[in-house]
Amino acid sequence: MPQQSIRYHVAEMDGAWGIFRDGQPIARRDDMADAIAFANFFADRESLTSPLPVKVTGGPCLQKRLREERLAA
Repeated sequence: MPQQSIRYHVAEMDGAWGIFRDGQPIARRDDMADAIAFANFFADRESLTSPLPVKVTGGPCLQKRLREERLAA
């Protein structure tokens, strides 16, 4: 089946944040905001050259942390 989109995913792993491109690990950051920025940067860059849509998603731990950060702000 042909690929429908390119997906960057940010997920917590072993106390840090892993960044994955289509399921393959490409980076690891200690800071959540750095991991999100990294994934967004590469997704934005790739969206300029790829005919496929590019998406950035987050795992359940990231979703929970973002909700906590919003409530604390």
